[in-house]
Amino acid sequence: MPRPTILIDIDAAGDVKITVQGHQGPGCHALTRDLEQQLGSTLRDERTPEYYLRQRGGGQHARIDLR
Repeated sequence: MPRPTILIDIDAAGDVKITVQGHQGPGCHALTRDLEQQLGSTLRDERTPEYYLRQRGGGQHARIDLR
């Protein structure tokens, strides 16, 4: 199974967007929980269709915007 990738984008205003790729199912939140707590308040938690699939690897399924 491929390892998940966590992408972190920081825009000019300092807003942070965390995207998990390569992991299906709700386990992505466990992968990003510490980052979310360290970076600030969660403004939006967007779940893609892969979030609702059983974990099999592959696909992007969650993006979390922080400020």
